[in-house]
Amino acid sequence: MNPRIRRTAGAVLTAAVLTALPACSSDSGSDSDKPASGPATTELVTKAAHDYMHAWMAVEPSDAATMCELQTKAARPNFDEDGGTLAGCIKERQSDSSDEADSNRGPLDIKISNIQDVPASTSHPAGKGALATMQRPGEDQFRYVLRLVKEGDKWLIEQTSDVGDRYAHTADPVAPVLAAMD
Repeated sequence: MNPRIRRTAGAVLTAAVLTALPACSSDSGSDSDKPASGPATTELVTKAAHDYMHAWMAVEPSDAATMCELQTKAARPNFDEDGGTLAGCIKERQSDSSDEADSNRGPLDIKISNIQDVPASTSHPAGKGALATMQRPGEDQFRYVLRLVKEGDKWLIEQTSDVGDRYAHTADPVAPVLAAMD
């Protein structure tokens, strides 16, 4: 092979190898490259569920503004009165809150798990389901199931339900509890 052909063949081989290298890279890319059901979605759903449960259960009185901001308009307690406005929701939640804090209770530990796709029901859109398991030191744990739906770029709470005794021994009660609520 003459030197000119060897150089051309070498250049073509080098270009082919350099072009193929990015395809072999183990870098997962940016969050925008991840599918909607990937870790970015799970993290956003987990954060929204945790923040909502913290605002509702971990502080006394409940943080009405945070709760309302993390709910869909249809899930707000004032939906029938004024279409679920933020101001109306906050007013409604504040009137429902206790003004007396119990300083003898320990901090609330909140764990969000069992994130999963949930189908639409007769009264709620499809979205993500989550299980919130909570416990204070020296007290029994209690669990809530949440349905979250995506509105714009946020995951918001559409539905909540106490797991209760019926599903007390069920490790993953998310789908059955949400299905039983309709």
